Amino acid sequence: MSQAAVIMRSKDEMPHVPPALQSLHSQTFKDINLWAVDSGSTDGSLEELQKEVPKTQMVQIPPEEYIPGIVLNDMIARTSEDIIVLQNADSIFQSDDALAKLLQPIFDGEADAAMCSQRTRPDAKFIVTYDYLRAYDPKNIKGDNADFFSAVTCAFRRQLWEETRFPEEGYAEDVAWARACRAKGAHFKLVADSVVEHSHNYTLKGLYRKKFRHGVTFAREYGRRANLFFQTLELCKEWARDFLYALRKGRIDTIPYNIAYRAVIHTGLYQGLKEGSRG
Repeated sequence: MSQAAVIMRSKDEMPHVPPALQSLHSQTFKDINLWAVDSGSTDGSLEELQKEVPKTQMVQIPPEEYIPGIVLNDMIARTSEDIIVLQNADSIFQSDDALAKLLQPIFDGEADAAMCSQRTRPDAKFIVTYDYLRAYDPKNIKGDNADFFSAVTCAFRRQLWEETRFPEEGYAEDVAWARACRAKGAHFKLVADSVVEHSHNYTLKGLYRKKFRHGVTFAREYGRRANLFFQTLELCKEWARDFLYALRKGRIDTIPYNIAYRAVIHTGLYQGLKEGSRG
């Protein structure tokens, strides 16, 4: 039996699937067993994965059946390894020892779960790169953001999952799972020098949908409630922060989009919190 099961999730991830697979195969840590689940790709992602993943370990589901927590729990249940690695099919390791570094805190007993730091792609919008730089800065993972955890590329002990399964309703399943695990005393770690390339330039409509879903989850999982004054205050604070950052970087050309981007995020969260509070 391999030491670690690697589970890839895909839905129209081209052209990133081949380099993601190549980056996995080039890792110095080789003791892995590769699984994949595809939820209705039509761009060739499925075919690329089928070249590398054994037929018995390649799962296909209709896109309408994709609920993150359900899919993750099902895929992990199919494996038997003591260590589970989640790597999105568009997540590309940036060094040959990135996986080894990700797993080391778990092997050393320093953490029950660990996540990679993420670097944006060269085509990422200015404001997206800024958000990633802030999100994966270790000093920002505290306080209200202490439960931040990304399942894009992460690893954890199987026992941790057996004790606490991923929530099977809503989205932001990784954050909700981390919160539940930490409440039971589990230790999570950001491995800053284990880096993957991963980012999305969502359309504003797509960004709204994502943040709306997150808002619903935050309301139902954390009991957060919609507060127009608080949301507006946070929006204004972030507008000011974004404006100053753009000025420092000499990118005043990005300011109109930055304003729209941030407004969509907070509108989506607010409306999602309202919706989640009704459920």
